[in-house]
Amino acid sequence: MEINTKKEDLLYGVQMVQKAVIAKNTLPILAGVLFQTKNNVLKIMATDLEIGIKCTIPVTTVKEGSAVIPAKYLIDIIRKLPNVPINIKLDEENNIITIKYNSSEEYSVKEFKLHGFKKEEFPSFPTIEDETEIDFNIPVLVLKELLREILFATGLDENKPVFTGVLFKIEEKNNLALVATDTHRLALRKTSLAECQLQNLTSVIIPGRTLKELARIISNIHSFQSTEDLDQQNELVKIIISNNQALFILKNTILISRLIEGNFPVYDQVIPKGYQSRLKFKTKELLASIERAALLTKTNNQIIKLNTKLLESPNHKQDLLLVTANTEIGAIYEEINIHLEGEPVQIAFNAGYLTDILRTISAEKIYFELSGPLNPGVIKPVTITDGEEYLVLILPVRTA
Repeated sequence: MEINTKKEDLLYGVQMVQKAVIAKNTLPILAGVLFQTKNNVLKIMATDLEIGIKCTIPVTTVKEGSAVIPAKYLIDIIRKLPNVPINIKLDEENNIITIKYNSSEEYSVKEFKLHGFKKEEFPSFPTIEDETEIDFNIPVLVLKELLREILFATGLDENKPVFTGVLFKIEEKNNLALVATDTHRLALRKTSLAECQLQNLTSVIIPGRTLKELARIISNIHSFQSTEDLDQQNELVKIIISNNQALFILKNTILISRLIEGNFPVYDQVIPKGYQSRLKFKTKELLASIERAALLTKTNNQIIKLNTKLLESPNHKQDLLLVTANTEIGAIYEEINIHLEGEPVQIAFNAGYLTDILRTISAEKIYFELSGPLNPGVIKPVTITDGEEYLVLILPVRTA
């Protein structure tokens, strides 16, 4: 194998796949990335056997072939290279990869040599083996926003794998519902699909790690594209799902992942159907207040209290929300103007969980619907596009 390429293209390709590389693994081969070149295209692949990522970049192919290169050293080397033409060549007899980098005007030799892995030991790139059950396209900007709005609610406990994933559910009329929960919070986002080919499968659980990687790939694609080449409004992501795998196709990058087995919680049964109190806020104003209160809760249970208050004067009435925290460090008391429908409120929440939610919601104003101090609260945007739905459920904290 031998290719000529540019630093920016090579760095882009290796960065795209690097998160599928496991540095510490019982299989050393998984610490490498596979290079395959043919017809002036270089395929760069990595897998940890749970997810696989493939990226293609343009090169000049001198000799077709393949090589497996240690990922950690490769990406560090590429970052340090000057912006000059790069030649990568494999000595197949000794399995040594030589990376040469010098401009055509120079006569001095500049090169790295790396010991490669045996390419025969690199696992086959995963493919969709079963008959496709779900197949649809979704605008890349829509998918990016969907992921941003729900991924914060995925759990981290690997002993409860279902909670580390996101439920993808196709409902009637080609509506897509995404649900994530870590048992303390639950995020639900629905959107309409223009077209969806659906067989028997209607819902799957995709690992949160996979979707976080997908969000990173989308951001990387856009950061490397020039303004002239970027047409995000018409850009699509193709999603193909079978019984045990999900495939995401974006321009020059493919991500494939195993699915999580198990039964996702029956989420619609825990979402309150009504409310006793509904508070209307400016999102940024409440977020800023909660963030300030959270400064005093870092060393204990992170409890903040919310209480409503009616301020009356001869000519005016104003609903207020009192945000308070009282710890061994100190205390905070803030009043926020709100609009209250229904009964007065007295409830407590984990400051960190509430902050995560408010940082995620992009709407200028939100509703906070409550049904008592021990029941879940529901946060949702005041305005949302027809056919869309977004809400976040958060459990309160019991206080003495």
